[in-house]
Amino acid sequence: MTDEMSRPFIMHRGQPLYFHPPRGWHIRTFAGVGDSSPVTDLEAAVEASVNAPVGSPPLNTRVKGAGRVAVLVEDLTRASPKGRILKAVLRVLTQAGVTPEQVKVVIALGTHRGLTQKELEATFGNEVLSQYEVINHDCHAPDLVPAGHLGSGRVVRIHPAVYEADVKIGIGSIFPHPMNGFGGGGKILFPGVSDFDSIVAHHFEYTFLPGTGLGKTQGNPFYQSVRDVATSAGLDFIVNSILDRRDQLFSVVAGDPVQAHAFGMERSRALISEDFPLKADITLTTSFPYTEGPQIVKSLAPAAMVTREGGCIILSAECEGILPGPFIQSFERFHAAYGQNLMQGVLDHFSSGRLIMEGGAVDYNMALGMTLALMDRFKMILVSEDIPKATADKMGFLYARDLDQAFALSSPLGSQPDVHIIAAGGVILPVL
Repeated sequence: MTDEMSRPFIMHRGQPLYFHPPRGWHIRTFAGVGDSSPVTDLEAAVEASVNAPVGSPPLNTRVKGAGRVAVLVEDLTRASPKGRILKAVLRVLTQAGVTPEQVKVVIALGTHRGLTQKELEATFGNEVLSQYEVINHDCHAPDLVPAGHLGSGRVVRIHPAVYEADVKIGIGSIFPHPMNGFGGGGKILFPGVSDFDSIVAHHFEYTFLPGTGLGKTQGNPFYQSVRDVATSAGLDFIVNSILDRRDQLFSVVAGDPVQAHAFGMERSRALISEDFPLKADITLTTSFPYTEGPQIVKSLAPAAMVTREGGCIILSAECEGILPGPFIQSFERFHAAYGQNLMQGVLDHFSSGRLIMEGGAVDYNMALGMTLALMDRFKMILVSEDIPKATADKMGFLYARDLDQAFALSSPLGSQPDVHIIAAGGVILPVL
């Protein structure tokens, strides 16, 4: 065992939390946060990427003669320095002769909540807000415009400011995604600025199909559909952050939404992949870097990939705010209705297009579906200072107040279990 592995830790409140594993544990893999060289001059990195893009003319050439420009920007569930990247992109547009009156900035929320004025000011600054029109996308708005189709034939409608733009630019980030393979690319348009019904139809149809999964794009119908809708709707150019395992900006890639995204995904894969020699009896993981609402369970997907059927996943989770009552009640109702047949219940809902959390955003329904499906396969222990035991019980987790209690709850799996430890569960790509 290396020196690093002799002192395993998990990320907690943004810092390493070291701990002593139980005697008898065979730690097969300790996936730490590694070392990388984060970007030190962000503005220079953005300028270099848009001046020498992948598969596209430079951005200043791309926007010459454009009457209207839409800049789609990811929301606060992503950790990229989106405010500074937006400013750098707007500066390039200005130098190319595009005036602020020609530009509309659309926050690509998908079905997430809108940003408050305070959040907009903190993220983008008053200078941008005073010069440019910045709009929260509303997936339920009545004026969304047809711009493409899903494979089923369902029409996809998008924000009118995006539809009407002569040039559509997306600012997003590339990181592991449990269904799309990776974030970034065309996701900034679909689901980013699309309608609720088409997002639900897409996610429910493709989530559990063969080929869909973390880090997968070849033969992934979820990813292919996102890519095709974004292409047909006319997404022209992307500027994507590549984040390392500490959730810091490692590099910026820009250019054609398909080719630049493919290039960026390979850079991300090289940065965040970790080899696991076998499937473990116990995997300890964290929600890091996710701390908001349903995002905190995304780290369960990589843990499930490296844990044997019937094994145990320990999730150490941070959670800002309170998980909504309807979200918790949906877990409780589902457990009562389906008991030991959780996976079948999830498939029944998804195949028929029924929401598990009625009236809830798609991300809440996806979090419910994915978590319930995994609860059918693994023993699940939640460690959290932010989520009370009563809430964890209703969700169907075993609850532990700290790591030592979680280790005790996992002990029935044997006195000498094979164990994986993942320090940063939301920014890792397991390779078996």
